Amino acid sequence: MDSILLDTSFCIRLLKSNDPLHTNAKDYFKYFLEQKIEIYISTIVVAEYAVKDDPSNLPLEFAKIIPFDFFDGKTAGEFHSILLNNKSQLSNIDRNVIKDDCKLIAQLFNRKIQGYITKDKKSFSQIISPIITSKSFTIELLDLEIPLNEFKGTLF
Repeated sequence: MDSILLDTSFCIRLLKSNDPLHTNAKDYFKYFLEQKIEIYISTIVVAEYAVKDDPSNLPLEFAKIIPFDFFDGKTAGEFHSILLNNKSQLSNIDRNVIKDDCKLIAQLFNRKIQGYITKDKKSFSQIISPIITSKSFTIELLDLEIPLNEFKGTLF
């Protein structure tokens, strides 16, 4: 993996020192920097983060900001349409979450970003997997709840 998109849930935990997943977020972020993995933050994430905190607190000096553009909108619409075909599977997920996840996945797809890290593992099976299957592409999904050493399969 040479590139990663940070989800809002990751950014929140990275900057909230009293969160139970703060250490995991810090460890992953340090790992991304050490491995020279390109770090991306979407303008979608900036907007979501800005609801509770000043987005200038995000680690912008270490990340590339990617705007949500016309092509992302077109792709996100296609992805949302794919999910609407499996509507029953999405009944317990907020519609706004589905739309925003489709936007982020569209950015991953259009820019060929290889990884995505989030705390919301529900989205892996209910939102991301059906899109990946339908469009035949791959993303390395990182679950923030899994500590870095478990993800890497090593002991510190």
